[in-house]
Amino acid sequence: MCCKSFWKAVAPFALAFVFGLLATNTLRKENSVNTSQENLKSPNKIIYSNKGVGSSSVCSGKRFDKDFSEKPSTTSHSEIKSVQITSKPRASYTDIARQNQIQGTVTLRVTFTAGGSIGSIFPVSGLPYGLTEQAIAAARGIKFEPAKKNGVPQTVTKQVQYSFTIY
Repeated sequence: MCCKSFWKAVAPFALAFVFGLLATNTLRKENSVNTSQENLKSPNKIIYSNKGVGSSSVCSGKRFDKDFSEKPSTTSHSEIKSVQITSKPRASYTDIARQNQIQGTVTLRVTFTAGGSIGSIFPVSGLPYGLTEQAIAAARGIKFEPAKKNGVPQTVTKQVQYSFTIY
């Protein structure tokens, strides 16, 4: 019984950790290929806005070598509009997490497709007792307007946070 309850407690964290490592490794490989291709095509960097979304905010900061600053800008005259989240469902608290008084933030890397649907979702940092899974399920229900460059919808990946607090 001791080992069984241990694995019930550790399994969600272990899964989130493994998925996070796989996502990070995949994105690093993808980023190194994209960076070398971008440098060959154009030396200009596109900078996207990702602040001030709903009750929970989308993270700002740097992801590898891409700059995610406050305002969009490029050196050319192209028009860039970042993804606009119109609806972000709340994530549910699990009973076991509430019983164990787990609080914190789950950070997810979410792909917002040009077609207006949610693509892949990978946990960057998670919480145990099913809270990471609840955040992923809630993120699948996000409604948004796709990012656009010169009026053409673009697929982008952003970090989204879900906070869990016990009142």
